[in-house]
Amino acid sequence: MPSLIKKIGFSLIPAVLVWLLVEAGISVAFSDDLATWKDPEVSSDEHTPTLPGNPYLLYEYRPGEHLQAGATVTINQLGLRGAEPTMPKPAGIRRILTTGDSSVFGFGVTDPEVFSEVTAGVLGDGVEAINAATPGYSSYQTINLLRLRALQTEPDLIVIGNIWSDNNFDAFVDKELLAAYAGFEESFSGALQRLLSLSAIYRLLDYRLRVAPAEARMQEVGWLQSGSPSVLDSGEHIGLRRVEINDYAANLETLVDIADASGAEVAFLMLANNEDLDVSKSQGKAWDPYRQVMKDTAARHGAPLLDVPELFIESGMSREALFIDEMHPTPAGHRLMGEALARLLSEHQWPSQPLMGDGLGGAIPTYEDPYVSGGGPNDPSAQQNGTPPGGEPSGAPGPQPGSGARISGTLTFSDYSAGTIQIECVEATTAGGNPTVLGTDRLQGPGTFSLDARTAESVMLRVYLDENMDGPGPDDRRFQLKETIIQVADPGAGSLVVDLDAGTVTSGG
Repeated sequence: MPSLIKKIGFSLIPAVLVWLLVEAGISVAFSDDLATWKDPEVSSDEHTPTLPGNPYLLYEYRPGEHLQAGATVTINQLGLRGAEPTMPKPAGIRRILTTGDSSVFGFGVTDPEVFSEVTAGVLGDGVEAINAATPGYSSYQTINLLRLRALQTEPDLIVIGNIWSDNNFDAFVDKELLAAYAGFEESFSGALQRLLSLSAIYRLLDYRLRVAPAEARMQEVGWLQSGSPSVLDSGEHIGLRRVEINDYAANLETLVDIADASGAEVAFLMLANNEDLDVSKSQGKAWDPYRQVMKDTAARHGAPLLDVPELFIESGMSREALFIDEMHPTPAGHRLMGEALARLLSEHQWPSQPLMGDGLGGAIPTYEDPYVSGGGPNDPSAQQNGTPPGGEPSGAPGPQPGSGARISGTLTFSDYSAGTIQIECVEATTAGGNPTVLGTDRLQGPGTFSLDARTAESVMLRVYLDENMDGPGPDDRRFQLKETIIQVADPGAGSLVVDLDAGTVTSGG
């Protein structure tokens, strides 16, 4: 028997040597692939896009200073908004990390005006804000961002504000585009991946078979490059949420698990939009089921929840004072949020006392989404273009999209140099105070457009010029064109001429 063992041992030595040589060769020859597999590098070169692509995140901000909607935005080397955090975290420092999309990021406000910075300022020395929100980020992107980089900041509290991007109806579903970044997940699969990832062979195969295809899909993202239209800037919708409601529930649970594994507590932030201020019309919106998921998750874990709609209503302030547009808070709105979060934490005597109490526990329930056609995510009738009623913060319940008339025409703009032109059809009866977006088209420059007017009788147009290609939504120059009311039944509504130089809308017929 000993001789047999020796023979086996001697026969394995050449195989092990060959394996080690292959490992070493792959580590050298495919170093770029292996680096991208672990942590795609973000270039600080000012000539790279503002939002370069990332297979785990779709896109992320390039470090440096950027001008967004008139406000200077500072992005640190972790791809997070704000100054460079000291790492490792100094003794005695408590960090509050916030997650979400543009409303949490602080669209249109300066770095110190963001609510999380306000909270840190109110709580005083020893408390720092880490802004891990990014415009357009869903909970899938946030999970990957935390695992990829943000947890390196060693947060003591994670404030979860993900909802708008998850809830949104769009031209894509996040999990179909993203590569999961689960290599360091605290689970059996994560432990197995950590073991396998010691091998360069495994890392290369995983990159080529899983990560690279996601990277290729990501390269089609219109926010990242100019040129031909892509899945994210097509203006078309597929009748599905970016994150299906039960996936959203599972992702919130995962965020809580990530926080717990990193030694951080959790609080939830329920964001507001301007429709919340009209209490008589604030019910029956497509975001209501997602808000309920957040409430349920908070209750299940005994985590506090800051209800921003209630906060804004109780303030008695106007829409104009609280919102830059449909959903992004003004500096005054951010201050209200920041001071309220500071009060909530102080009432719980955080950080000297635990923030989270005894939760209700139990399993995650199965949710139905009545705003997806047929009430379920897999219903074939959900495969349709357009935004279902109330499917985005600027929308409101109404007739199913695609069932009404269309208006169309040509857009001219001699001052155009670069970027995407987004043109929206807005119901005239609500455009003054609480606009309902009926249809959207995105152009790669001046040219023809076609917009769904649903069943509206009269509409107006508004246009956004996204010169930097740094994300959808109100950015850069805005053209309201609100002086012209278009009668949808008028034959001229099919041959409009939108002249952005003159700021006019006329009939070409």
